[in-house]
Amino acid sequence: MKWIGFSILVFMTLLLFGHTLFSAFYGDFYIIPVIFFIAFCFLIASIKAFRETVITKARMRVFFGTVFAVTMGTLSTYLISVYFNLGAILAAALVGIIAAMIISDYAVEIYCGAFVGMVSPEVLHDLSHIVLAGLLAGLIFYLSRDTFEGYGGKLGTIAFSSWIIMTTISKCELIEELNEIRHFGTSIVIYSIGAAIITYVLSIRLKNGPVLASGIVSLAGALLLPTIHSDKAATLAAVVMAASFVGMSSQKRLKNELQVLLSGIIMGILFVYNVNHFCGAGGKLGILAFASVVSANGIFFLIKQIAYRSTH
Repeated sequence: MKWIGFSILVFMTLLLFGHTLFSAFYGDFYIIPVIFFIAFCFLIASIKAFRETVITKARMRVFFGTVFAVTMGTLSTYLISVYFNLGAILAAALVGIIAAMIISDYAVEIYCGAFVGMVSPEVLHDLSHIVLAGLLAGLIFYLSRDTFEGYGGKLGTIAFSSWIIMTTISKCELIEELNEIRHFGTSIVIYSIGAAIITYVLSIRLKNGPVLASGIVSLAGALLLPTIHSDKAATLAAVVMAASFVGMSSQKRLKNELQVLLSGIIMGILFVYNVNHFCGAGGKLGILAFASVVSANGIFFLIKQIAYRSTH
């Protein structure tokens, strides 16, 4: 159990880093060493997280409850997004907020399912694929419940994993896009930092909890950004939501706003170089956050080790 959940999350994140490097090779060679370093720190922190993992026994009703809640979150978000025409970001934010306020015991599982339900309708062949993806995500959630605890973006990584598996075993295909957003990369990083810190403050400092905090920030981004950046609103709203997942991290993983800031910077960089990869997959925003938080954790761990050795 411990190995399976851990391996799935790490493999999917390394797949993301591979595509990040692929994009960087086309023009921005200066960023390649930075991405290699970030990926290296991700591996260091992942090994550390694996060693810290403590397996907890769970009854079968916990398993079934988890799978059911994730699947319900998946279906709710997809139906609100597509049939009410609210869009994936707004739909997921609403589902997360409602879950946090009404069904708090399963809010995390439902919010995880919401990310699965953010999939583009163009990826699906019929509704059975969304149900199967939700069930897969519920299974992965259960298998990885004890590993990478407290790292922001973990829920999205679970959702992302379910869609990568779905596209491998079925006729579902991710969308091919060709967007150029590097010309406003600075704005992306700034919004990433801001959304991550605001979510962290709402969650940790003001004790609203990670799901409600992320839902509020994501909802605000989806509603306000179209009035501020009409041409870039969709992209920046996605950035804000992804960064809100960074801010969902526990204080054990990101101890203060400075560490959140670094994670936000990394998230912005990864977002820019992955805009054309894995398009349409639910959970893509989450795995960007997960890679950022774990990598930042690895960077601060390295700094701590270097400081310790220099004084002993």
